[in-house]
Amino acid sequence: MSLGALLRMWRRRALLTQEQLAERAGLNVRTVRRLENDGLLQPRTTSVLALAKALELDGAERATLNAVARGHPTDRPTTAPADPSVTGPRPWTIPRQLPADVAAPGVRERELAIVEDHATMPELNEVVVFVNGMAGMGKTVLAVHAAHRLAPRFPDGQLFVDLHGHAQATAPVEPGAALARILRTMGVPAKHIPWHPDDRAALYRSVLAGRRLLIVLDDAADEHQLQPLLPATPGCQVIVTSRHRLTCPGDVRILSLDTLPLAEAITLFTRTAGCDRDTPPDVLAEIVRRCGLLPLAIRIAAACLQAHPAWNAHHLLDRLAADRLTELTAGRQSVTAAFDRSYERLPTDQQEAYRLLGSALHPAFDLDTATALLNTTTTQAIRLLDHLLNAHLLQEPAPGLYRLHDLIHAHASALWPPDGVRASLQVRCHTALLT
Repeated sequence: MSLGALLRMWRRRALLTQEQLAERAGLNVRTVRRLENDGLLQPRTTSVLALAKALELDGAERATLNAVARGHPTDRPTTAPADPSVTGPRPWTIPRQLPADVAAPGVRERELAIVEDHATMPELNEVVVFVNGMAGMGKTVLAVHAAHRLAPRFPDGQLFVDLHGHAQATAPVEPGAALARILRTMGVPAKHIPWHPDDRAALYRSVLAGRRLLIVLDDAADEHQLQPLLPATPGCQVIVTSRHRLTCPGDVRILSLDTLPLAEAITLFTRTAGCDRDTPPDVLAEIVRRCGLLPLAIRIAAACLQAHPAWNAHHLLDRLAADRLTELTAGRQSVTAAFDRSYERLPTDQQEAYRLLGSALHPAFDLDTATALLNTTTTQAIRLLDHLLNAHLLQEPAPGLYRLHDLIHAHASALWPPDGVRASLQVRCHTALLT
């Protein structure tokens, strides 16, 4: 076997282009081309060593390469795997990674229909559905439930990737690390995964080409993290969840989740808590209202009721009448912790704006009031408000009118500074409201 044939075989095994191999070995791409075409009869020893290192050859393979480079061709089979272009595609592992489906029947059916309809539109080459909303809206539950229902349409598997955009004590997953995990899941040996994130993304797109996969990318932090994980060819469908309003080119459907309608909120609570049918409807309605009609809060309240057999719905209602955020905690789940993670991901100036808006006596306010509370110019106030809107920590029911969700307002209020500063904020807030 000639030097050129060996290099081509090992380069293809490493899933590298000639340009990528040249970059990794520190050689000119023309040198790599000439070597593969047997155009260099006596290559430099340093070049051969650099190629062996870049191709991650083992001892026997390096010995073969050195022998052939010195002019001793070999017809013996090498220890290298056969050329993929000859033997066909690599073994393909069909992933089935979807978490358990915990969605409650009768809840979010309208939003579920939107995701399903858009994800199966044949006229779209590549479909991405963005599901966004504030913490606790049930974005992951909706995405996983939709993925389970869509799974039969994607015979090559379902991927689920938690990007940890707002995970506790965990930094968001780097795109390169996410790609490496996905490639290993799909059967690419670790030693054949390129080191550069761009090369990993290119290999990822190559592996997905011609296959039909459903990909759920959960808790995306931003576009930088997300973009390399999007397929480039038809057949693969993507559902993305995020607390931020993200942008993406191509065929994209954006679905922003709001709080539940009252009837659906009661359904979620009763199905989760297993409430007695004799519970008065007005009590159930008041419980879910005190949960802010937020799915996470409702599930936690239902879990608390289940965990205390001596309680009834009236007792839970009394508990929620005091400190709602303190009561809305069950095991490792907590509404406060979910909001904390959104707050902690904000830059310093936006954190301050969040705290100042929480100092308002009322959760609803207009632009003038916000400008006074933030003690800044109208232009700067709009910029800060837009950032909080994009992070779903603020709502805009009408142009120029803003509102903090009841539980968000309680959370932001609890982050007020010490009493000495608090007094001045109260004066500023009162003056702004009077104005």
